Amino acid sequence: MLMKRSKAGSAIYAGLFVVSSAAVAAPQLEEVMVTAQKVSASTQDTPIAITGMSENQLEKFGFSSANDISAQVPNMQVSGPYGDVQPIFSIRGVSMSDYSSNQASPIGVYNDEAYLGAVYTHGMSFFDVERLEVLRGPQGTLYGKNTTGGAINIVTKTPQIGETTAYNAKQGIRNYGGHSGDYGVEGTLLEDTLAARLAYSYLRRDGYFENALGGPDLSQQDFQAARLVVNWALSDSTSMVLKYSKARNDALGSPSRNEPRGDLSKNPELVTALETSGVGTYNDKPNNGYIDNTGYSRPAKNLDYYEVEDNFTGALVVNSDLLVNKIEYIGDSYTLTAITSLAQSDYEQAQNVDGSPDELLEINWAVETQAFSQDLRFSTTFKDDFDLIAGAYYATEDMQLHNMYRLYETPPDTRAAATFPGVTGYYPYLLDFGVLDQKMDTEKTSYALYSQLRWNITANLGMDFGIRYTDDQIDLSYLNISRLGYDGTPRGTYVPGNTTGVDNIFIPANVGGQSPIEPGLLLAELLSGNIGLDELLLTAQTGYTHGPYTTDSATPLSAHEQEWTGKIGLDYRFNDELMVYTSYSRGFRAGNFNAGVYYEEREFEDAYAAPEFLDAYELGFKADLWDRRARINSAFFYYDYTNQQFINVVGVSNFLENAGGSKIFGFESEMYFALTEKLTVQLGLGILKSEYTELELSNVQTVNNDDDVVDLAGNELISAPKISANISIDYEILANNYGNLSMNLNGNYQDDQWYSAYNDKIGYDHIRQDAYGLYNARFTWFGSDENYSVAIWGKNLTETKYDGYAINLQAGFGFDYFQQGSPRTYGIEVTYRF
Repeated sequence: MLMKRSKAGSAIYAGLFVVSSAAVAAPQLEEVMVTAQKVSASTQDTPIAITGMSENQLEKFGFSSANDISAQVPNMQVSGPYGDVQPIFSIRGVSMSDYSSNQASPIGVYNDEAYLGAVYTHGMSFFDVERLEVLRGPQGTLYGKNTTGGAINIVTKTPQIGETTAYNAKQGIRNYGGHSGDYGVEGTLLEDTLAARLAYSYLRRDGYFENALGGPDLSQQDFQAARLVVNWALSDSTSMVLKYSKARNDALGSPSRNEPRGDLSKNPELVTALETSGVGTYNDKPNNGYIDNTGYSRPAKNLDYYEVEDNFTGALVVNSDLLVNKIEYIGDSYTLTAITSLAQSDYEQAQNVDGSPDELLEINWAVETQAFSQDLRFSTTFKDDFDLIAGAYYATEDMQLHNMYRLYETPPDTRAAATFPGVTGYYPYLLDFGVLDQKMDTEKTSYALYSQLRWNITANLGMDFGIRYTDDQIDLSYLNISRLGYDGTPRGTYVPGNTTGVDNIFIPANVGGQSPIEPGLLLAELLSGNIGLDELLLTAQTGYTHGPYTTDSATPLSAHEQEWTGKIGLDYRFNDELMVYTSYSRGFRAGNFNAGVYYEEREFEDAYAAPEFLDAYELGFKADLWDRRARINSAFFYYDYTNQQFINVVGVSNFLENAGGSKIFGFESEMYFALTEKLTVQLGLGILKSEYTELELSNVQTVNNDDDVVDLAGNELISAPKISANISIDYEILANNYGNLSMNLNGNYQDDQWYSAYNDKIGYDHIRQDAYGLYNARFTWFGSDENYSVAIWGKNLTETKYDGYAINLQAGFGFDYFQQGSPRTYGIEVTYRF
């Protein structure tokens, strides 16, 4: 077992800290129990970097979705490119920039120990939560799925056998016409044998964004979910807990913000000539000197920050069914645990990517997922000083992806020849282009054997040694990328079918592979030998690169990875107040096939992104000071990151690629102070220094030169702000015979951060977010018998405007894409328990 400090007082309480009512003169911080290492232990006795939050804390902070988690966790960020149901997490600079539905996050998300592989389901289980745990650092031993960044454990409520029937009901109203409810009933059905709980949660509100074209507001929410829990004592030594959850979100999605980057001042003479030529399409609507490739200029429309002109955004629909069954046998000297999960989910969304009233880029996303996992675990203590956990893990995940990309249904503006000269030769082929129809099926299978040994060398010194062997198989069983008309009429197939040898949507009008034609450069390239016979042949080979339409699949591909990962750690407890620990751990994220659009059947090495690996070195301490009225948990860490996976968007193509290498140095600290009987303060600080040590990506400003690359070594990693911080202040304002009034003020700060590995190079200088802070408050009246409470709350009180996600789409469409953060929200909630 983990080494314990001596306890001479109150029992452990589920909150992270509360003021002890028995110690008015000397309030103390209490502990939270976590199961981060598959055994129940205090956070202060667990030698890893972990943040634990109880149900009371989650309510106090106003956490209503998974997108809120990062607000009180140092060195953690979260973005929601598709709203609250699909958060993308970043921990210590390890992030996921790939928005493809088939990609696995480097941050593992677990619901009652069941791994949630489909990223679009990560926000669907966040209701009726008992406890939340955030583990920072690679998880390469005990957890079901190897991850490089960390793990998020969502632990939901379980009824206890022997407890009487209990009910809870919370009803709330909020701005934007919103209302919400959380209801639960639980109790013992068979004495000493069976208990059950039924919970239901919903949240509905109107949208944040006004659509200037008319119709309902966008970025709505219509979420509802239910969970049935059965706790069954099969015998004196065997128990079973079964949890079945069903959730659905069906509401208009979040719109995009289009920031045009086509600079009309670059070649004013050509712009004037194109405007007066009478050839092609010219958008004569107002502009601010910048347009996208259809001539749209949002800044010239005088729209409010939360106002759009949107002609396409539709419902974001997610359905999730999750069954988790845990059977545990407790013997005299060992415990056997079996956790089985079965998940079925689907996701679809109509997204107006161009964020305009034009039809430049509109996408219908859709995917279905079926997943199964089985974790068998054995734990024991032997010779008093050794704790052993060993197990086997098996999982499958099948995905059927079907995306449709509508391109240039509004014809391109001829002035794009001046703003983005490289696309001049594209113009004839974008007229009535149609729709890219992408279908992709993948099957993933994972086997693993793992073990972790805890050796209590002395009463104060301990060592952890863990090792894991993983065998992953991923099959790309079906892939078809075709071109359809806007009415769905088949026109041709790229994959399979493209025999031109060119991995592009078409071969533009060119001379010697050059488009636009620059005679001086053409002559220089000919004389230097850079243009040869193959390039000259392209001159006569213009046009779409697809072959005849077919529903056949490209050649199936398979990848097989076998990896060893693990951890070794030492910890020393100087006394009851101070523990120091150090560790080395290695984690990996499995490889994956590119789910982006491409136009030529690829060989394995170009279609598959290899696994990424992270070697982590950490030194930390956990201290309870000032007679347990102060707590400081801090850690220094260094990451050696290789083959990091991320998506790179070039023109109208997507590439899932590996970065050669990167390094991350960091520090974080969580501090808690019970200053008086009525006042507690929580502080968090995260510091990061990150850089790519080896990375070359395509130069998106030279779209006709596939060999032109940009050296990005020295750039900062994605979603890795240098400084992040959080604060929470709890104060009891009033207490009398009728109850007490408490206040919580909390906030978090994020430093400047990049959303692209290019940082400020080659036109990516806007794909970032400047430093910002968010501030929240909650005032709660608790009845004297604690059976009811009334709360008034507000989030983002200063209505800070910030972007949570951004992509450079200049090369193919002439604009930068942004997803905005939520505005100020507020409401009132009434809770009753009986």
